[in-house]
Amino acid sequence: MNMQNLPEFTSVRQRIQEILPDSREIEVLELLPGGWSNRNFRICVDGSIAVIRIKSAPSVQVADEQRYLEIPLAPELWVYDSRTGDMITEWVEGELLVESPIDPETAADYMRQLHEAIPMGVRSYSPSSAITRFLRGNRFNQSLDKIYQQLNWQPSTICGCHNELNDWNVIKTPTGFCTLDWESAGDNDPIFDLVGLCYGLEFTDDEFSRAISQYDASVDSEHVRRTRVLYQLREHAWALDRLDRGSTKPEIRQQFEDTSIEIHRLESMS
Repeated sequence: MNMQNLPEFTSVRQRIQEILPDSREIEVLELLPGGWSNRNFRICVDGSIAVIRIKSAPSVQVADEQRYLEIPLAPELWVYDSRTGDMITEWVEGELLVESPIDPETAADYMRQLHEAIPMGVRSYSPSSAITRFLRGNRFNQSLDKIYQQLNWQPSTICGCHNELNDWNVIKTPTGFCTLDWESAGDNDPIFDLVGLCYGLEFTDDEFSRAISQYDASVDSEHVRRTRVLYQLREHAWALDRLDRGSTKPEIRQQFEDTSIEIHRLESMS
């Protein structure tokens, strides 16, 4: 079957033509894996390879997202539709961290470079507000709700953060790292970012400690533990929201179960 004749690919070509009206030759090469809220396609426009992100819902604060895409550790932006949040960025050659993991020390060094590059003051990100948004007026189950209510987490320091780091959002290239998916970027505790990356890389507790120590040896271990709990609560709330909306994907059910187990394990360490 000619993939270019699929209805979805036809609509993507039309979308590219709308936001790049001067383009002459457009080819949609493939739907890219990963991504839960948007669809991403590898495309070829006038002989150059790029990626188009099609938003599932209109973006908010689109001007803010563009600010984060200006940093050197983000892919080069070709065009951004401020009405919808659809955008086209350069295709970055390299390996996703899910395909080529890095060690704790390298993860910490990358994290430091990223935080030095992300601007502060563009907008703020609150993990607790994200949890509230995902719960949509609901609550965690009784045991998790008790943990959440007693956590009372506060950031220890603030800097510009990505807030959605995982092994699908970082590309390892011959010259360094390229970071994708900036929709949740905003000022937050940098340890929250590092915790997310460590979980994405499936680090052990010892590897967590090595990464944290390499990033900032002065960070209090109890703050790290509580930040890990908060991160897992956010991931659990996201999975709960997806399940409530009718998702039947087994990986979401697995995340829902795994995060609950991890939260209770972390609580047993307090």
